[in-house]
Amino acid sequence: MTIHTTFADLGVPAPLIRALAAGGIDAPFPIQIRTLPDALAGRDVLGRGKTGSGKTLAFSIPLVARLASAKRRPARPTGLVLAPTRELATQITATLQPLAAAHGLKVTTIFGGVAQSRQVAALNSGVDIVVACPGRLEDLMRQR
Repeated sequence: MTIHTTFADLGVPAPLIRALAAGGIDAPFPIQIRTLPDALAGRDVLGRGKTGSGKTLAFSIPLVARLASAKRRPARPTGLVLAPTRELATQITATLQPLAAAHGLKVTTIFGGVAQSRQVAALNSGVDIVVACPGRLEDLMRQR
């Protein structure tokens, strides 16, 4: 007998379920089944898995759910995801953006090797979630 668990069963808010479905995702992966209830309740979780196992959604869904009611302030993002490489930062942003958009949240990516001006402008205009590589983030923080 197989028990099917849905995103709704795990406590994922309806706007996020719709955003996931629009992206062709209608059933949670094992790591999401194990972590989402605790993460959505605000508890710390630790999970690991292979590439493609659903880790990014396992932390993105609770992040967006928690920030959905936060008020946006220029130059004061409320969510931060650190990524070791620009490629991973870009992939995380691509996963986060449709979820964030479901709640009217803005996401930006910050990494080195490109001009800072667009990144600074995005921060100053008001973003809710920053996906950043530590080096460039540290540079921008030093510059205030």
